Amino acid sequence: MALSDTKLRNLNGKPYDGPAELTDAEGLSARITPSGTIAFQFRYRWEGKPVRLTIGRYPSMSLKDARIAVGEMRELYTRGVNPKTYFSSLGDDITLQVCLDQWWDKYVSGLRKNTQTLYRSVVYNTMYTHFQGVPVHNITVSQWVRFFDMQEKDNKKKARVLLIQLRSVINWCISRQIIPSCEVMKLSVKTIGKRSDVGTRVLTYGELAKVWVALENSKIHSSNRILHQLLLLWGSRLSEMRLATMADFNLDDMIWTTPSDISKMGNVIRRPIFSHVQPYIERLMNNGNHILFPGMELDKPIDRSSSNLYMAKLRELIDIPEWRTHDFRRSLVTNLSSEGVPPHVTEKMLGHELGGVMAVYNKHDWIAEQKEAYEIYADKIFWHVKKLG
Repeated sequence: MALSDTKLRNLNGKPYDGPAELTDAEGLSARITPSGTIAFQFRYRWEGKPVRLTIGRYPSMSLKDARIAVGEMRELYTRGVNPKTYFSSLGDDITLQVCLDQWWDKYVSGLRKNTQTLYRSVVYNTMYTHFQGVPVHNITVSQWVRFFDMQEKDNKKKARVLLIQLRSVINWCISRQIIPSCEVMKLSVKTIGKRSDVGTRVLTYGELAKVWVALENSKIHSSNRILHQLLLLWGSRLSEMRLATMADFNLDDMIWTTPSDISKMGNVIRRPIFSHVQPYIERLMNNGNHILFPGMELDKPIDRSSSNLYMAKLRELIDIPEWRTHDFRRSLVTNLSSEGVPPHVTEKMLGHELGGVMAVYNKHDWIAEQKEAYEIYADKIFWHVKKLG
């Protein structure tokens, strides 16, 4: 009986007491250990002797890729070439630098600009100068462990993120038959570095009012101030607001649309322009600049580092427990949930896609409900602002 992805998924990583080998076709089979480890093998005869060649491990290699590899090895066989040369010709001399270049050119270059920037800063720039000239499948587990030990000394959280992303690179290279294997895949993510903290900070209306007053009193007169005032009221991601252009705001329909190439999840986000933010948007658009929040140059938006530096200095002036700009999002949802605003509305306010079947069939944005919720939120904040005098 032919193999299937469903069958392999159900067997992978689970105790197994069935046949040690399940066959597919064209000499492809899957060897399964009692612990549920699955390895694809190609069976053929060479010089009168049976040969069993391991070609990859599931799920690092998919069933589809295994079938492709076997097809290519059978072509070698029919030409009188030992299929064992398939891997030696493809991966014996491939270095980590070549892997990174192939991954970048054939995969990352097609992703969104924000994702490209993340991959370049975390994995590409960090890894490119290491293990130069060494075939990647010759780098031992102990060498990888020593490398990540050094990364942990600098930043434990970044070390774990780096391993996760590097495993993704290597997994892509193995599945594309660029290299046969890499020992870094033996490292467990749980044993390297430290998991990034999950934010828990929720600012009260009173604390949000203090932040607002500090922004109003800020002596730095730049678009940074209005940027963060709108972030506080809208609860959007920094990049969604920072990279916004005049074309994203429709004052006829009173809708702010974040295009898919800016949003984190690659979805189009629609939010209402409600009464409290309307004057700020009109003032920005009256400036006549396509970029609403320019930095040092009018044709370029404020960069992330300048934005973070601005808020770091502002935080020193406000007597409230530690917080950061991203906490505005959690504060918006938590405070509005206590006001009775339903989850599907707050999820849209955050720019999230709805889960399950709703994500497929329900494309409604609840603009009117969002607007009402935003106005409740802003009214509460400004009531506390007045109390501060």
